[in-house]
Amino acid sequence: MNKKLIALISVSAGALTSLAFNQVADAANVTNIKSVITTKDLSKLYDDNGKLVSNRALAKNSDWYTDQYVQMDNVGPVYRVSTHEFVKASDVTVKQDKVYDGVTVANTGVAHITYASSYGADVFDAPNGNATGDKLSNGTSWKFTQKVVDPNGDAWYQVGQDQWLNGATSKISNESFDENAASVWDPNYAAVRVNSSTPVYSDSNFNTATSQSLPSGKLVQVVSTVLTGNTIWYEISDGGWLPSTDVSEVSVKRNQVSLNGKSKDQVVNELILVAKEQLGKPYVWNGKGPDNFDCSGLMQYVFRQVTGQNIGGWTVPQESIGSHVAISDLQPGDLVFWGDPGATYHVGLYIGDNQYLNALRPGTNVKIDGISSSFAPSFGVRVFG
Repeated sequence: MNKKLIALISVSAGALTSLAFNQVADAANVTNIKSVITTKDLSKLYDDNGKLVSNRALAKNSDWYTDQYVQMDNVGPVYRVSTHEFVKASDVTVKQDKVYDGVTVANTGVAHITYASSYGADVFDAPNGNATGDKLSNGTSWKFTQKVVDPNGDAWYQVGQDQWLNGATSKISNESFDENAASVWDPNYAAVRVNSSTPVYSDSNFNTATSQSLPSGKLVQVVSTVLTGNTIWYEISDGGWLPSTDVSEVSVKRNQVSLNGKSKDQVVNELILVAKEQLGKPYVWNGKGPDNFDCSGLMQYVFRQVTGQNIGGWTVPQESIGSHVAISDLQPGDLVFWGDPGATYHVGLYIGDNQYLNALRPGTNVKIDGISSSFAPSFGVRVFG
């Protein structure tokens, strides 16, 4: 389980100082820290020897990085704010960094609330934390400064101090999104790299090219795939479509879904039981349950009910939650996919005896089908090794 440090505050440009600090004299009186301090009032500065620095002070209510807490003779406890300057501990308040379980992603952008209920998207005090009671309405947009994927597989976006959104409620427009961010598994998105300069299409059709184009090497988040004719298309997270022929998938792998103390056979049996309880419910595009489903929404719902964990909101993130197996080697509890790895467009749950349970297309209900050459799946994923 990875733990990352996340700064609690964002401040205006120029308010923080971050210099190449040197160690002060007596190491026994020094505690190395990682914090932000806020001045209570106009705050005097002291040098390495505890002497008052003339003609310099820190403005009231300004925020500063500090890397050391020092017991200084004749002054008392101080925090270092630059190489040779300190401020009294009594003159500031400290905002310590918090530790969150999960993987922290260096990713900034805008979260557009899109998939919340009519009451709005809940705001939480931490990733996988407690609801604060605040709600953000569909149609509103919020800057985020950090993303965390928690141990359950849910993605969270920080939109304020101790204010987090569950990623399932939003469409995301990235401002910073690099190779490291793209390689972190996300339940709602996958990442692709543009192979060569290509137009963005307004629909999953080569006749709908727009004036917008993406350069070769550009990293893009995508939210779904669809098969149109013989071409698989990616839907870009903030609008538009790209054909899979013009992009390549960025490979990711998530931690294995936990059995939570149960045996593999117990979990597989529960998965199949819960899946069968959904039989007859209608297919609805982007349906996540409990009243209707699309193919990936059905798989996400069933695994969440049984394991408490998020395996991903659509097919491509779901591919990377286990090891790939051939169709001839399928076992009950495996996921079965249609399409090339990284560009799948359908998924079902293998239940044994050459059968799988799935939500196929509009106009149908959740049902059990048999594997056949007329609609042959491409590969399976073994979630529990």
